[in-house]
Amino acid sequence: MPYWECVTRSFRIAWARKYLWLIALFSGEAGGFSFNYSQSTSNTSSQTDFATFQNQVTTWLADHVALIVLVAVVWLLLVIAFFILAAVCEGATVRASAEHDAERPFGLGWAWRSGVGTMWVVIRFRLLFLLLYLPLFLLFAGFVVGVLAGLGHQNGGVVASFVGLGFLLVLIAIPYLIYLFLLDRLGTRAVVLEQLMAWPAIVRAHRLVFKRLGRTLLVWLLGIAVAIVVGIALACVFALIFAPLVLVGVAIGATNSTAVVPLVVVGVVVLFAISLVVQSFFAAQGSTYWTLAFRRLDIDYVPAPSYQFQPPPPAPPAPAQ
Repeated sequence: MPYWECVTRSFRIAWARKYLWLIALFSGEAGGFSFNYSQSTSNTSSQTDFATFQNQVTTWLADHVALIVLVAVVWLLLVIAFFILAAVCEGATVRASAEHDAERPFGLGWAWRSGVGTMWVVIRFRLLFLLLYLPLFLLFAGFVVGVLAGLGHQNGGVVASFVGLGFLLVLIAIPYLIYLFLLDRLGTRAVVLEQLMAWPAIVRAHRLVFKRLGRTLLVWLLGIAVAIVVGIALACVFALIFAPLVLVGVAIGATNSTAVVPLVVVGVVVLFAISLVVQSFFAAQGSTYWTLAFRRLDIDYVPAPSYQFQPPPPAPPAPAQ
């Protein structure tokens, strides 16, 4: 399998087809799920302050129930809208990168139509994946509840036991998360390129992972290595670009000048814009990379048919002589 060709060709396709940046940014493949948990301990003298704060929060929530419900509904609608948009963009990005890999003519309009065509299957595929993440979530929730219960009863033995179980949970979760990541990347392409339904696509991805385990892991590791190298290079470039601005800002701030505020605002806006463009490009490159790898992983793979374009409208009749 030409591993390095997948890397270089994915960069070329993503750079040459700028519209991929837009749809890949919303496809959801550039990001991931992260669970952050933090806790703090307090002594007995601070329990009264915590109780007062808890009463204030409870009172505020009781006085603003309507506002909280409205915010929750709006937030839920936005989540659903972006979930559907991500499903469309993911199908569009995968199909477009596959068509460009096959050097067939393709564009944003055709990509969007193909994404809409596979939207509901991708949605069902992602909902099934939420169920696959559920065991880890339940284990994590049980670990947190156990630790909090041990701390509440000041039982060091229980806390130590759950910490040991947490270490074992991490050892189990790491390979399982890698397995789910591979299923997600390969299964999505099975949905879009092989026109499979949600569960058959997961089965197809599972069989492909274990049939080509060495190749799949090498593709994954190569992707991580490229991401690390690119991340270091981008950090150096951003440091060279913004280091002079930081020095100028520090010099202006040392004189207590109000000109430092507009400079900071402009710097933040420019940094956000550049970061968004860079993220869009690498989202398109990463999605294209996995699409190219999927097409080359299985030597028995038969390329999916190209996207069926809508026939042009019939020509108007010739005017009568």
